[in-house]
Amino acid sequence: MHNSMLKHLFPGSAKGALLLYGLLLTLVLISVHLIDRQLADLMHAQQLSHPALKLLSKTPLLLEFLAGLTIFACISARFRARFQALAIELVLTLALAFSIRWIAKLLFGRTWPESWISLGNGHNPSWVADRIEAFHPFAQGFAYDSFPSGHALLTFALAFTFWRHTPKLMPLWLGCMFAVITGQLSLNYHYLGDLLAGASFGLLASQLALTLYRALKGRMASLT
Repeated sequence: MHNSMLKHLFPGSAKGALLLYGLLLTLVLISVHLIDRQLADLMHAQQLSHPALKLLSKTPLLLEFLAGLTIFACISARFRARFQALAIELVLTLALAFSIRWIAKLLFGRTWPESWISLGNGHNPSWVADRIEAFHPFAQGFAYDSFPSGHALLTFALAFTFWRHTPKLMPLWLGCMFAVITGQLSLNYHYLGDLLAGASFGLLASQLALTLYRALKGRMASLT
């Protein structure tokens, strides 16, 4: 079951990848055009603020800690012999995830569902406060950083990389993915479309990390 799910999430062919990311893009577009605004209003009306939800929204911190611990532990020769591949892929995953997040937020420039950023001339424009929801490509500043969700991106990127190497812990990694979506959405920190896009970019970052690792491994093998 574990390998079957991973096979579909990390297709080995270009056709499989196009189908997967085409499906994910479709889900994001449906959410942006048909769901996001109404769902943001619903979440605002609920006024959820339980500490547990705030904890769930910070899921990437747990995975970043586990990633750092794994990378640091590879100083030990014994640990490195078993987890070197995972550590290298985690380094690549983090580098790619942060790069993709920065580029994507700059490219899309979407406003937030809620106004919670203090600016010099007031608050950030938002759907709940100003009925403003739009994409402003290359706009500067935190007021236009809603899309994609960086929390979802980092969580999914690291969780997928961990999952490939420790499939027996699949419930934990899936739990992390579910937790960050639940926390961010319940507190209205992001639109659903932001979170779906973050998850999709996270999968892409993890897949690119795997591809780069295999390329580096093959190149090193050819040199020895």
